[in-house]
Amino acid sequence: MTLHRTIWERLAIVRPLRHRDFRLLWFGQSISAFGNSIYGVALPFQVLALGGSAVQLGTAFALSTGTSLVALLFGGVIVDRVSRRLVILTSDLLSGVVAAAIAGLGLTGHLTIEIIYVAAVFFGAATAFYLPAMGAIIPELVPADVLIAGNSLRGLSRQVNRVIGPLAGGVLVSGIGPPAAFAVDAATFFVSFVIFLASSATVVTAVKRPSLFTDLKEGIRYTASIPWLWITIFAFSVINFFNFAPLTVGLPLLVNNVIGGGARTFGLIGAAAGAGELIATFTVSQLNVRRVGIYLYAVASVEGLALLGMGLFPALPLVMLANALFAACVVAFTVVWDSLLQREVPRPLLGRVVSLDWFGAILLGPAAPIFGALLAQRSGPRSVFVICGVFAFVLSLAGLAIPAVRRLR
Repeated sequence: MTLHRTIWERLAIVRPLRHRDFRLLWFGQSISAFGNSIYGVALPFQVLALGGSAVQLGTAFALSTGTSLVALLFGGVIVDRVSRRLVILTSDLLSGVVAAAIAGLGLTGHLTIEIIYVAAVFFGAATAFYLPAMGAIIPELVPADVLIAGNSLRGLSRQVNRVIGPLAGGVLVSGIGPPAAFAVDAATFFVSFVIFLASSATVVTAVKRPSLFTDLKEGIRYTASIPWLWITIFAFSVINFFNFAPLTVGLPLLVNNVIGGGARTFGLIGAAAGAGELIATFTVSQLNVRRVGIYLYAVASVEGLALLGMGLFPALPLVMLANALFAACVVAFTVVWDSLLQREVPRPLLGRVVSLDWFGAILLGPAAPIFGALLAQRSGPRSVFVICGVFAFVLSLAGLAIPAVRRLR
């Protein structure tokens, strides 16, 4: 028992759980992440069940991403002005209400694609506040020496749920229908809200602040003054365009039209991604990355190769393997990048910088699903993965030629 306890305590990834408020956040968001994984299966198949086309499916994703893009800049400003805990609680509560409304309308036969569009706009807006709040609150809950472990553990819940969530979503959607999946998603938001409500309320000092636009310009000026920061944000605004297109629209169509599967098959592929993320989470949490810039762009180049493989070899086992590799690389990149921001960016600016980072990450996101849908209609789903995979790979390799990236440690 003592030996087991010693081994457990030496695992860096569990150290953040010693801190009560982080523990509550982690448990609550783990439950919410399960619902989000189910929602990810329900949404595309709900659109298809309502007779939606590839373009309408792409439009739902584009509306969500586009709304996030518009709101993200000011989301970060707000997060730096108010309690980040309050932002997370509000996001959970309102998201639960909207997901419950979708479930109710679906169960009563009143759900339409237009209503899904409205919900997509709401979830896009909620994301614009939730993401900066989550990125900025971690340093408030754990000490600096366990930031990488904290981010890894935060990602762990998502990865576990990426394994079980799509499987559960596939069973729910194929067996009962998408509205049941939306109902489960709503319930997880409410449970997450109740758990994190028990955390300690942070004190927000009442000081006279400049206007929202002045705060925003301060964040932009800081970001523009750090070469590795603005270069990476700009680079991944383009690279992520080629990542979004195949995974938002291309994957459901690849499953439906090429592999010949349905929601269960889609869930299996999603679960494979979760398994890849789990492996990456435990691996990265133990790493001490020295050449951070080279590491980040090398990992991103492998993501492009994984997309290419899904298009070239669209057999179910190979698609699952490639999706697992892609997801593992996303985690390997994100954990190190988030920890770098939390370590290097002054805390009063962190919410704004995180929001600018997300703004860049999804800058071209609204166009990506439409691009993927039109390309799939013209040349088939496989072409979306092949073309986007090649571009993502080449652009990521090109980033290694930038001196500011190579010098980043």
